[in-house]
Amino acid sequence: MASVTRESNRVGSLLASTNRVEAPFVRVSIGNFTFGVFERKRIKSNQRNGTVSELATKYPNYVQSLNVKKINGTVNQYRLTIKYQINEDNDPNFFEKIFSSVSDTFRITFTYGDAMLPNYVYRDEEAIITKITNSFDINGSSITYTIEAVSTASLSLSGTYTFPSVTAKPSDIIKRVIWNSKYHLTDVFKGMRDRSLVEMSGFIASDDKIVKIPTCTNMSVLEYIAFLVSYMNPTGSTTNSAIKQNVYSLMTYEDVQDRFGGPYFKVQKIQRASSSLNQLCTYNVDIGYPSSNVVTDFSIANNQNWSLFYNTTEI
Repeated sequence: MASVTRESNRVGSLLASTNRVEAPFVRVSIGNFTFGVFERKRIKSNQRNGTVSELATKYPNYVQSLNVKKINGTVNQYRLTIKYQINEDNDPNFFEKIFSSVSDTFRITFTYGDAMLPNYVYRDEEAIITKITNSFDINGSSITYTIEAVSTASLSLSGTYTFPSVTAKPSDIIKRVIWNSKYHLTDVFKGMRDRSLVEMSGFIASDDKIVKIPTCTNMSVLEYIAFLVSYMNPTGSTTNSAIKQNVYSLMTYEDVQDRFGGPYFKVQKIQRASSSLNQLCTYNVDIGYPSSNVVTDFSIANNQNWSLFYNTTEI
């Protein structure tokens, strides 16, 4: 049985369940090959001669474990372990041939979760293979492969751009950036491809006022969106401080229920300044009351002092 380990520091509410993982499964696709726990049966009947045939499809389960470290709900890191048993009928270079079939793209696709909790299934997460190591067990006649990968989002978000100064509503600029094919944001946030659905669902708050936004150089598109959010002021506000009574927060979501077709983000106005200093580095988790979440460990590692970037209103 394959095992799944989930680590997460995603923005918004931390995905949690009171149930222990009962039926973990992992499905992995490399090129035209798929592995993992999966079985499908299709029954065909022939009314003319009354015969019934059954077609069964089963993926070979070489997967031993999958460890996923989820970062900001967008860029994930994966560590996959595959064990290939060698016998007189198996090609010892089988996986070498599979890996070489994606030597031009390094693409790999993961689907994983708990079969007993269908709402907690992560579907078709595409990643780029960054490293493959193997070890040989002579006595056990097997080869173990360890595959490390990172979300394809890292490619789309790694470029830097220069964004000119403009006087406008930051929310309007955010919408302009999202659907500008130059930045490939909808390739990362696939749940935002349908512009009419995004605007109808109110993903981007639009009750901010027109402000002067300075020029930004050597900045990634996601950093620029976070920067625009920091410049959003509610209509009627009079202060230009980055810390206000009413502020806007950028939160990403993974769409585990597959309502929008992929991950997406929202820009929403919140009432308490203390609850959202950073737009891409916050998450919520209830420990004990009022929820029944089972938290076995909790720690915070802060590698950035945010007081360098924000004006405080209490000095």
